Amino acid sequence: MADVSVNFQHPTDGKVISVTLDDTMTGQEAIGELIANDFVPPSSEGYNIAIKGGSQLDNTKSLSENGVKDNDTIRVIPATDAGCF
Repeated sequence: MADVSVNFQHPTDGKVISVTLDDTMTGQEAIGELIANDFVPPSSEGYNIAIKGGSQLDNTKSLSENGVKDNDTIRVIPATDAGCF
């Protein structure tokens, strides 16, 4: 278990916040925290996250399992493919 410092980029205005998270947190838990802290609004479709310039993360896996490293910028992407699991 380790902390990882990352930057989350807002899906519409491009605003970036820097946070330190436990690298055992899943993508879904990280998105939940972003919603809870009013960084992004709740969405019935939900959100996906992707490393900027890289691949989309698996929301069910931990940040470390997804290969997230210190100082990565993670884009928050509205999930428009509702129903595709």
